Parts: sequence; C-alpha cells; structure tokens
Amino acid sequence: MNYEKSNTFLMRQKKRKITDKAVVKEILSQSEICRIAFNDTETPYIVPFNYGYSDNCIYIHCAPEGKKIDLIRKNNSVCFEIENKAEIIRQKEACKWETLFRSVVGYAEVETITSYEEKIRGLEIIMAHNGAEGKQEFGRQHVDKAVILKLKIKSITGKQSSNWDKIIESRLYHFETGRLALKEVSWGDLENIHKLHSEPEVDRYNTLGIPENIEATKKVIRPAIKNQMHEVRKTIMWSIFRKKDNEFIGLAGMTLSADRFKLGEIYYKLLPASWGNGYGTEAARGLIKFGFEKMGLHKIEAGVATENIRSVKVLEKAGMKREGLRRKILPIRGEWKDNYHYAIVEDDPRNN
Repeated sequence: MNYEKSNTFLMRQKKRKITDKAVVKEILSQSEICRIAFNDTETPYIVPFNYGYSDNCIYIHCAPEGKKIDLIRKNNSVCFEIENKAEIIRQKEACKWETLFRSVVGYAEVETITSYEEKIRGLEIIMAHNGAEGKQEFGRQHVDKAVILKLKIKSITGKQSSNWDKIIESRLYHFETGRLALKEVSWGDLENIHKLHSEPEVDRYNTLGIPENIEATKKVIRPAIKNQMHEVRKTIMWSIFRKKDNEFIGLAGMTLSADRFKLGEIYYKLLPASWGNGYGTEAARGLIKFGFEKMGLHKIEAGVATENIRSVKVLEKAGMKREGLRRKILPIRGEWKDNYHYAIVEDDPRNN
C-alpha cells in the first residue's frame, strides 16, 4: 500500500468536509432542489423536489398518492441530498478541468403533516424559500387536499470541492478608495444591513421601505450573495467600511446588463451618522472607476428622487450628468415620486 498517496487522499477528503454549521445551514437555506432517496426494498427510489427549510426541518409539497407515499408508510427513514452549486470549470487542457461544488447529504425521518395550521406553516415556508414575498393566501379546500411532508433532519454532512475557496474568492470584487473599503456582502453583514434599512432617514427616499423583520432583509441580500457564485455577474452588492476603524457605514451596489450594451447602474446608502463627511461622493466615484476599469462598462447610470438633494449633489460631484426626468416612477410610502436619471459614459471627463 502506498501510504503517501493514502495520506494525501485523506487530507483532500478532510479539506473537502464542511465543518462550519453556518455554511451547512446556508446551503440548506439557499438551494432549490432536494433529492430524496426512499427505501424500496433492495434498491433506493430517488425523487427531486422543490422544498422549504426552517428550524432543521425540510418541507415538501407532493401529490396525495403515488409510490413515494406508499414507501413512506412502510419506512419513513430517508436519505436526502441538496447541492448549492455544481459547475464544471473548463480549461484548455482536458486533464485540468475541475468541478466546483458544494452540497450536503443527510438522513431524516418523514412526518406527514395533518393539522390545518401546520400545513399552512409548511406551505408558507416552502413559498418563502422559493422567493414569494409577503403573506400568502391559501384556499381552505386546497390546503385540506394538500400533502405536506416534514423531514426532521437526524444527521447531516457537507462537502465542497477543494478549490471552492480559491475560485469563489477569485470571483469576489472587493476594492478600496482613499478612506473606504468596499467588500462584497456576506451573511455576516446581515445585522448591519438590517440596521441600515431600518433607519427612517435612510428610508426617506428608499423604495424598499423599512423591513418588517430580519427575514425581509435576508430576501434583499440573498440574490446578491447567490450571484457571487456565477462567473458572469449580473449584480454586485458591497458593504462599505471605514478603513481607519473597520466600522460599517453603508451599502453600495451595481447591476450589470451582462451583454453587448455594457451598461451598469449604481446605488449607495449610508448610515446617517456618516453623512456630511464626503463618504457618499467617494463611494460613488469608486463605483464609477470600478465599473469602467474593472468591468469594462461603456455607460454607468443612476436614478435619484428629485427631492433627494443630497444624492443629486453627490452624483454631480462624481461627474455624472442629468439626462432626463422620469415622472412618478418611484413608489415611496404610498406615493409616486419623480426620478432624475443620471449617467456617465466611459469617455466623459471624470471627477476622480
């Protein structure tokens, strides 16, 4: 036996294992498909499902009859697999191709939910997990007929490709300006972002509105975190930190057309305690420089409520030009507000 090769294999296996429970929870919370293996005598029976996850349980909506229901009645112990990412990294040489993956495998016991109230909760979890916003209404007749399966997780393990950190980190667009560090958002920023969005002064010209709870803020940042795994980016969201003390002071973002038009749209928002220090202008200039020099954009745009004089001044100081007025386009606290359209083209003079 070649012990050197054996030890190398074990080291690689250990490196692939996910030991951080928060990462396992992130995979369960962000993924879309759960594959469940039911016990069918000597061979497994595997079925893919859309699902919802909450409190160490997986919720499935399914038909009231079928093979899986028959198998559950005989044996309610199942194995499941959920993958957060599975991508082939292609290289010029075939032998250098890689797989980028992150997944979990677990064992659970299945309970068929029978009470009306628990069915409603299960359906709400499934809907919210798959992007539904706000409170959902379910007809009593449909709920009564629905079959909701609740998988109580007994054990779970996670694995990721050994190249995960290297490749994902290479796709993150952190950058700095003179006084600020802009770092792509992570789940560790959730509380700071929730606090920012809960500030009435910040919400004054914000179309999102003050979030009802931290779950609402999760829905806001989830698409940006999920998009970090993509090689071609459509959205980037940054937490803004003051470099001198690493204090969180705000949020910035950029949406990208990801096509031949090479368009980007920027936004930023700061905690009121940081207003009046020129951080907004510095962040806007940094976003413009990043868009042109790093992302190769042709044009960068921004919208601002006509009443938001502070932001108007920031965009103009950053070198953006007012190109027009869009009437009554911003839904803010039950009213439709006018919006100025600002932009800068790659060959325009820039106020760096």
